[in-house]
Amino acid sequence: MANSLMSDVIDGYRKQVLLAAFSFKDWVYRVFAFLLTTSFILWLSVFIYVTFYYSYVPAISHIRPVHLEFNSCQDALGVCSNPSANVTLTHQRQLLQSNQPYNIIIDLELPESEANKQLGMFMVQVTLTGKNGKFIAISKRSAMLRYKSWILHFLGTVMFSPAMLLGPIMEEKQILKVEMFSEFLEAPDNPVTNVKVEIESRWVQLYSAKLRIQAEFVGLRYFMFYWPTISATIGVSTHVVLLSFLVGYIWYRLLNPNQVVVRVGMNRTTSSALLGTVTSQPTATVEPQQPEDAQSKTLEQRRMEAREILMKEKKRQLTSPGVFTERTRSRSFSTVPAMARSPSYTGPLRIQELTPAPTPPPVEEKEDLSNEGLVMSAETSPELRRRIVTATSAKEPKIDDTCL
Repeated sequence: MANSLMSDVIDGYRKQVLLAAFSFKDWVYRVFAFLLTTSFILWLSVFIYVTFYYSYVPAISHIRPVHLEFNSCQDALGVCSNPSANVTLTHQRQLLQSNQPYNIIIDLELPESEANKQLGMFMVQVTLTGKNGKFIAISKRSAMLRYKSWILHFLGTVMFSPAMLLGPIMEEKQILKVEMFSEFLEAPDNPVTNVKVEIESRWVQLYSAKLRIQAEFVGLRYFMFYWPTISATIGVSTHVVLLSFLVGYIWYRLLNPNQVVVRVGMNRTTSSALLGTVTSQPTATVEPQQPEDAQSKTLEQRRMEAREILMKEKKRQLTSPGVFTERTRSRSFSTVPAMARSPSYTGPLRIQELTPAPTPPPVEEKEDLSNEGLVMSAETSPELRRRIVTATSAKEPKIDDTCL
């Protein structure tokens, strides 16, 4: 009695330890899977946003230098033709993005010389051409130096004279920004490949010129370009939420959460001790049934049901096609069915796969055993032997030892 009680206590503690070990292992797996999934979703969201940004938002500006050319006079000093230049934007693919407005600007760097002041206004012409010199558009704009009175010019020279003496940090020049095209839209079938710039004045003096094509962003592109931090935070967060919903749907819908999980390293004894139940005669076929309230069950209940189904399936495979009973051998090496294991016995079962002997025909037992002349042999079962001994001892006080 004391040994049985001690065995039950030890088995109870063993069950608790096994449950705690498996629970801790499941918790570690869940934490690792959560961290791995979270990092994957975060990096995938960043990658999607960066890819979308560079494919949706074009470059804010394209700057090309303008190298002006002119014809020199043969008999006098100066310029005998209007300065002009051909600027090539691209040779192969399209530079500008379709359906995106652009502002085409010419930056002229002019000195504040007396010749430019006396020149006054002059014209700037820009011609856009496509492949094979196909005409696209032309624009003309006027430009001139900004006016400064001699007093303002004198005060500015006196105030900024230290900086002017240091070199090119401060110079007496002006940069004119002449906007040639406003909100220009490029045709997809005829992209701009060349730009011709011409200054319609021979007496203008300038240091350099630049062609600047600047994108005019509106709507989402404006928000993404001029507010990059806020837009990136909102975009990445949105992708994280969407991907989390998608991963959750795949996890809990497409992958069946009630599927049987096979644990490597668990034998029948460990599983029986973990489940706390012993099945003496399992059925031939066990079908896992899904109850109607399967969604309301906890994860621990589903795990216990899966373990029970797994153990029944294992026992069915081990005992098929016979019945799960212990088999013993007699002295003639014939097999007879043994007693079923007691429910209170929690020790391991040793199962031997033996070839079942053919079932002998049933023998009718008669009540009057004394008149039949029964003789016990080696194949006589213990129960029948006891009954023969009891029946013969009523008439004869002794039994011949040779019969035993």
